[in-house]
Amino acid sequence: MVYYQENIALGSLSKIVLISDLAEEKVEPVFRLLWQKIFSFEKQFSRFLPGSELSIFNRGSGIKQEISPEFKDLLAAAKSLSKTTSGIYNPFMLPAVQSAGYVNSRVPGFEHDQVDNHSGRNVVSFEKLEIGDTWAQIPYGTAIDLGGCGKGYLNEQLRRDIPESISGYWISLGGDVALGGKNENDKPWEVNIENAWDKDKNTGKIITQGISGVATSGVTVHRGKTGKQTWHHLIDPTTLKPAETDVLLATVYDKSILRADVLASCAVILGSQAGLKFLRKQGVRGAVIQSQNNKQSISHFGNGIIIETYYA
Repeated sequence: MVYYQENIALGSLSKIVLISDLAEEKVEPVFRLLWQKIFSFEKQFSRFLPGSELSIFNRGSGIKQEISPEFKDLLAAAKSLSKTTSGIYNPFMLPAVQSAGYVNSRVPGFEHDQVDNHSGRNVVSFEKLEIGDTWAQIPYGTAIDLGGCGKGYLNEQLRRDIPESISGYWISLGGDVALGGKNENDKPWEVNIENAWDKDKNTGKIITQGISGVATSGVTVHRGKTGKQTWHHLIDPTTLKPAETDVLLATVYDKSILRADVLASCAVILGSQAGLKFLRKQGVRGAVIQSQNNKQSISHFGNGIIIETYYA
């Protein structure tokens, strides 16, 4: 049986699909547990909630602060991925993101909610993030945002809560997909690749044999205009401005959804040519890059299999 639920969470539409021979009342507790963890994570780590642990931590910049074990784990993951990507991903980019124009939530109905604006603060190296046994500290006048790896991190945690009674699962957090087992036809899951030019179409499909995570990042959603200046949320660490990139969307598939989440954003920032070289060096299972310079410039490699490809 196929069981499906969706909710608005983490700033976008989140979806859960579970495959099981159990009756619905036996599967419902699994849904409740997963949603509870998703909403708890959002409450704890959203920069759009002034009462979140993350927001309180940012307001205490310059001070050694006690943090929860979950926050420590997430900070450690962010710092490790920053090192792996040589700082292309950096949690300290929040002031630059807000300076570009991405201050408030983009979820309809929440655009005018009160948020902390750190656009006047400094961007520093990820190495300045200090993590102790039960504490962490960031330099005074800085602020962090873990959105760049948060969904991937959460998805890795959620998969651990899938019981053996579930023969297949698909968890999509704003388009970042963690999956396992088989689909309702007892075959590997297929993931549609979003078309960068027409959201009503797909660019292609991936058979996910041997893949447990697919993440997409790009400049087509979190973007806007401040005065005459247009912006998007992916910041070039060399300029501290929205990256001047030819990539509209980058889709990365890998054994780790956490890695895929971060590396997809890095590929967009680097641009299509440097981005693909970077992903190959990182050893991802595969990638699809959709470039604005040529609508048919879609590249893929690795062990993921594109079984259909459609061009705009």
